[in-house]
Amino acid sequence: MILLLGGSGKLRNVSYLLQVGDGLYTKVKETDTVRDVDVLFLGSSHSYRTFDPRIFDSCGIHIVNLGSSNQTPLQSEVLLRTLLQRVNPRLVVMEVHPDIMVLDGVESAIYMISSMPPSWPMLRMALRTRNWRVLMTALYAMPHNGLSPSFRHFVEEEEGYVEGGYVEHPMECYSPQPIESKAIVNVTQQEEALARCVAYLKEQGVPYLLLEVPDTKALTDSYTNLSDFQDAMRQYGNYHYYPVPLDDSLHFYNANHLNQRGVQIYDAFIIDTLIAPALGGL
Repeated sequence: MILLLGGSGKLRNVSYLLQVGDGLYTKVKETDTVRDVDVLFLGSSHSYRTFDPRIFDSCGIHIVNLGSSNQTPLQSEVLLRTLLQRVNPRLVVMEVHPDIMVLDGVESAIYMISSMPPSWPMLRMALRTRNWRVLMTALYAMPHNGLSPSFRHFVEEEEGYVEGGYVEHPMECYSPQPIESKAIVNVTQQEEALARCVAYLKEQGVPYLLLEVPDTKALTDSYTNLSDFQDAMRQYGNYHYYPVPLDDSLHFYNANHLNQRGVQIYDAFIIDTLIAPALGGL
């Protein structure tokens, strides 16, 4: 039943979602022809809506952005183990964010399983979620994506997609509003996955950076223990957070995503302050 009807939407515990708005299918397919990049970016929408290959190219830096919707370290580990040697980056930048480290990774697991060819790292990730819907989706998606011509020849339609992995949001500005205070409670499973990612990069001899992108002041102020979160990230080494002077109502389109105006400012700052010096030292 799962193999026959898994893609029909008629089975409650099978959620096959090939196109979800992050362009992951296209990004992975692009890696078939991309080699020896300068920087590989991983992370959630804070990655694929922040790091614009066009801006980096203008500075002579070739990047691949494999960010995906709500990508947690559990999913970043899959990308590292399946694609790191293929794209052969000089530097890996993993985006870390308080709103992502508190997730169980189920949503992103389903998106990734639906959008990528099957692999052993994918299966291990599915098992680690210990979620019935993820496992049932994997039971359908992995054979289907491995064997079906329709998957291999799928054409993803993603508005705003830029070659290299960035997805540009239509230009709009955020209207600041009060945000309820909340504490950041990292999920242990995500911390363990982040530790495995860092260990794997060290084992492969690939330099890495952990980067927390800026939020609106309204969201930043709503976290009651942001300094604790940042201290926890520093334990994994090479963690960076830059409170770039940005205006909530001019440079963001929602509480935690930069608009294109903000992306231009932040990327230029990060290239000059962090990326170019890091590459120059390699």
